[in-house]
Amino acid sequence: MQVRMARAKGLDAGDAKFAASFGDRLKKLRSDAGLDATALGQRCGMTQAAMWRLEAGKALPTLRTLARLAIALEVPITELLVDVDYQDVRLVNRPYEPR
Repeated sequence: MQVRMARAKGLDAGDAKFAASFGDRLKKLRSDAGLDATALGQRCGMTQAAMWRLEAGKALPTLRTLARLAIALEVPITELLVDVDYQDVRLVNRPYEPR
């Protein structure tokens, strides 16, 4: 099973700051749980590389990924976002790009 994430590539500065802040929070929660990135990835069906991208601020999680991380860490989903800096995320409409 592959977990999809919104990649940080091409993110503006606000989104990049948000991704980095989330990565720091995830790393802390993982460490507090006594897990390494491989173990957490296995618990939620993600590769070690995917965990690295999240923790390094190179990817933004989808809502489904947040839910999987919360279940694997045994924390409420809101705990993943405590102290995460989202103040610089721009509120702009992006052009529609069909797949």
